[in-house]
Amino acid sequence: MKRLGTVLHTIDNLLIVRPDKTLDTGNLNPDSMVVTKSMKKLGKIKELFGPEKNPYISIKIFKEIKGSEIMNLKNERVYLA
Repeated sequence: MKRLGTVLHTIDNLLIVRPDKTLDTGNLNPDSMVVTKSMKKLGKIKELFGPEKNPYISIKIFKEIKGSEIMNLKNERVYLA
């Protein structure tokens, strides 16, 4: 399990994440599985966007994740499975 980053925003069925400084964003694969610390599957990476030196990552959340769970993810760390 590799640390992806911290959730900044939740928008509908997307999470916006600021990548961890130790993460090599050049090697991120779209459709990589994203999980919580407890290994609960959240979704998959959709895209990397923003400035090259300080990008953001959007994650498409699985439909079975409840809205209340999504709201609780703000400021939490997420990981690559």
